[in-house]
Amino acid sequence: MKKQLLSIAIAAAVSGYANAYQFEVGAAYGQGDVEGTDFDLTGLYGELHFEQVDTSKGPLAEAAFLDKSSFVDFNYSSISPDDGDDLDTFGFGGRFVTGTNLIIEANYASEDDGDEDADTFGVGIGTYLNDTTDVVVSYNTTDEEDADLDILAVDLHGVSPLAQGASIAYDLGASLIDADEEDGYGLNAGATYYFNNQFGIGVSVDMIDIDEYEEDTVTLDVTYFVAPNIELAFSYFDSSADVDGGGSIDADGFLIGIAGRF
Repeated sequence: MKKQLLSIAIAAAVSGYANAYQFEVGAAYGQGDVEGTDFDLTGLYGELHFEQVDTSKGPLAEAAFLDKSSFVDFNYSSISPDDGDDLDTFGFGGRFVTGTNLIIEANYASEDDGDEDADTFGVGIGTYLNDTTDVVVSYNTTDEEDADLDILAVDLHGVSPLAQGASIAYDLGASLIDADEEDGYGLNAGATYYFNNQFGIGVSVDMIDIDEYEEDTVTLDVTYFVAPNIELAFSYFDSSADVDGGGSIDADGFLIGIAGRF
């Protein structure tokens, strides 16, 4: 009898921790259109956590955030238009959360479109306001051959439980933008409704206003864990930009992805 109870206890402990993970890797493919020009998009990313991530605190897509996990990551993407050079982007960075809930972030990205290169450096500092909400102030600077871009932003992210196993995640952000001699701002807001810990649907809106340039983007996101360590994702965006004297530029596209956790 004691052996049976011990076996049950061990099985329960293992099953409760079986979904924890320390490394995540994913790939994505998408297509889109910019003013009649089609493009393909491919991407890869990876995320290595310093310790195993507990996935029992809420939606699986929010596990690292809810567990206050520290990690390093990398990403690569390539946009291939039908009638132009590819735009390749490679980046890496990380997020460190201290025992006092202090958040420190850093990132680097490099873009190459065949003619010009651009390098972006970013840092951020913030804190968890409580176990399910954080705020981060970040600064990013991009150095191009003929232009520089500086962005100072503040972003809030939170997850709130609802009835019957559902929950909602939300994002709010604002930024000041300095594009050489032109100044502007950005605003963003979004929310994801999780029907349960595996399935969520989200909508976000981003707005940029820089002198004579305005851009609005609406994005629909769907995430579904077909297994505790396998995620399928779908994203659709619609963007419209207006330039005084230059007309409007419309773009839309979709992205599908798959990720695995180990």
